[in-house]
Formats: sequence, structure tokens, C-alpha cells
Amino acid sequence: MKMKHTLIAAAAVGLLSTGAQAVDWGGYVRVGPGQKQNSGDSKRCFSGGEAAGFGSQAPGRGGIGRLGNECETYGEFGLSQTMTAGGVNYKALLMTNFFKPGSDVAGTTTAVNQMYVEGKGYDIAPNQTFWIGRRFYHRADVHFDDSFYVNMSGTGAGVDGIDVGVGSLSLAVFRTSDAASTDNAGTRLNVDLEGINVNPGGKLRLTAAFTDFSGPGGENGAGLSLQHNQANLFGANNTLWLQWSKGSTWLDMGFAGATSGSDSKRWRIADSLAWLKGPLTAQTLVHYGQIEQPTLAGDYKAKTFSVAGRVAYALTNNFKLQGELGFASTKPDLAGVSGDKQNVTKFTIAPTLTVGPNYYDRPELRFYVSAFSMNDAYKNATGQSKKSKTAAGFQAEIWF
Repeated sequence: MKMKHTLIAAAAVGLLSTGAQAVDWGGYVRVGPGQKQNSGDSKRCFSGGEAAGFGSQAPGRGGIGRLGNECETYGEFGLSQTMTAGGVNYKALLMTNFFKPGSDVAGTTTAVNQMYVEGKGYDIAPNQTFWIGRRFYHRADVHFDDSFYVNMSGTGAGVDGIDVGVGSLSLAVFRTSDAASTDNAGTRLNVDLEGINVNPGGKLRLTAAFTDFSGPGGENGAGLSLQHNQANLFGANNTLWLQWSKGSTWLDMGFAGATSGSDSKRWRIADSLAWLKGPLTAQTLVHYGQIEQPTLAGDYKAKTFSVAGRVAYALTNNFKLQGELGFASTKPDLAGVSGDKQNVTKFTIAPTLTVGPNYYDRPELRFYVSAFSMNDAYKNATGQSKKSKTAAGFQAEIWF
């Protein structure tokens, strides 16, 4: 048995040594003690949109910032293999992730969030990349808020990099679960045109989505996203989004609910500035949007507004002081009856150990203190007994 184990180990070492140059390993982790993602008075993370159907961690709706405001442990690790066969360059990627609400790493749930194969260099289309599988696809986010304004990730197939003169065109089709237990699988077509020169230093991106759920109660949908990237605006990179969707298409050009019909409509405007280099860095986000959807109690409408930003100053190459301030407001309306605005404000300060002064230098080891202040409407909607909360803890964040 000892000899068998020795032979297996030797074979593994030999395999790794011959393919080491072609294997890539990368990932992302955020972990640390201090916060609890619970309900009621034990709650220590807020987004401003919980009671409006936007979720507790502000998924793509604009929030009050993630610094000192992430109540889960999360990590993802990817292995990819590149190779050349028949004159075609291939890549296969597998990425697993783990997740658990709260600080304790034990008992995390695991999943596969990417597994795909892509190839480029086929003689019939040498400049295009073809891919099939499950993947993160053409995402666009505001990092400090963890809001993904474009997120077409899923299981599908596509082709990227079609030169159409004015820009680069990508086409992809996605499917929801095809399991036998799923009676209402959906199909989505995404059209993404990037790199359109519209002004000095400015590029436009046009993304469209069309969805269809053909099973019982299934609905179709459509969406359009306009994204403008401007370099060197007040010394920063600026991104502006104008987005609209209806039915079973969400604002990020992904899927919404299978039974969301044409009466479900959404739109939003968002703008983000990012100063990324030097000892003084920052990122901001201003968001305004609205959703409309029918419910059993009548037509529901919510208008959302948020403004937030993070600023960091590197006192030395390895130590910076970070601060984050955010305000979010939700105005609900049910069956024509307007509710009170639900307002929440967050302020966080975080002394940080880092590896460099720039905005995206990682890893970072942080100690943070967050203070939350809310009005009566927000307090009642989220089950709080007090209008203020304070949370303190530690967090490590790394990507590689």
C-alpha cells in the first residue's frame, strides 16, 4: 500500500511539472469575525432595499457600501488549463465557491459557479472566441458597493469578438435549469456591442437581452442597457448606466422571475467615479431607479435613491485609513397607497494593512467600525427596535 501511494504521488508530481506553465490558479476570499446576517435586532448589515424586494446585500440596486457591511463568508477558487491543438488555442476553467452567512467558516455551502471551455483560432473565424459552459459573463460592477449593473452570467454558449466596424459584438444564449423537476426552463439571448467611440476618451456599450419561459405560467421579457465609460473625468474613470427591462428580463440583462409578465417594469440610472492610483483613492456611486410589479395585494411600485462613496488615504506603503459613507432611500407604493420613505445611512472607518497604496491593491487586512442610522419607516420595515446600530469586526479581502 505504501508503494502504491508513492507511485500515485510521483505520477501527480510528474503531471504537474510537465504542465505547470499551462495551469493557472486564481481566486477571491473575504473572511473575518464580527458581524451577523440575521433578522431583527441581531441584524448587523443593511442595504437600504430590504423591504422593497431588492435583497439585504444590495444586489445591483445601489446601496450604502460594503465596507464593514458584509455579513457572510465567501470565497471562490478557479483552476484553468490552456493548450493548443490543431492550431486552435483552448482554455478549460473550473471554479468552485463557498458561502455561509455570518463569520464562522465551518459548515459553508459549496457550489460550482464556473465550468466552461473556450477556443480561439478556428480557420473559419480566426479572430473570434467560441465558448460553451457555465461562466461569469461580461459583468460590470461598482466594487465598493458590490453592485453588478451588468451580469449575464449563467449556463450557455456564445461567440465573442465579432468586428462590426464600430465596435466588438458578442452573442450568447443561456438556459436556466434543464432538470426534470423544472417545468418552466427559460431561454435568454444576449447581444453585447462594446467599444463604440463616441467622444474623446469616451466609449459606449449597448447590451440587449431577450428572455422566454415557455412552460406553465411562463413569460417573456426584454431589456436594454446603455453604458458609457469616460476616461479622465476630474482625474477619474467615470461609468454611466441607463437601463430598462420588463417581464422576465432583469435590469442587469440577466433573468428575472419566470412568471414576471409585461406588467413588471423596471428602470434605473447610475453613475460611478473611480480614482484608482496614488495615495489618495476613492470610488463613488449615485443611483436612482424604479420597479413596478403586480402582486396579490395590488400593483407594487418602489422608487430607490442612493448615494455613497469610499475614500482611502495611504499613510505609508502598507497602511491606509479608509472611510465609507452611504445613504439610501426607498419610497414604496402599494395599490396606489404611498408609503413613507425608508431611509438608512451608514458610516464606516477602517484602519487597513495593505500591500500598496492603490485602490485595487490586495490583500487587505482591516479593522472596521460601522454606524447605521435609520428613520422609523426603515426601522419598522426591517424589524428593528432602535434607529441606530453599531458593528465592529475584522475582515481580510484578497484576490489572486
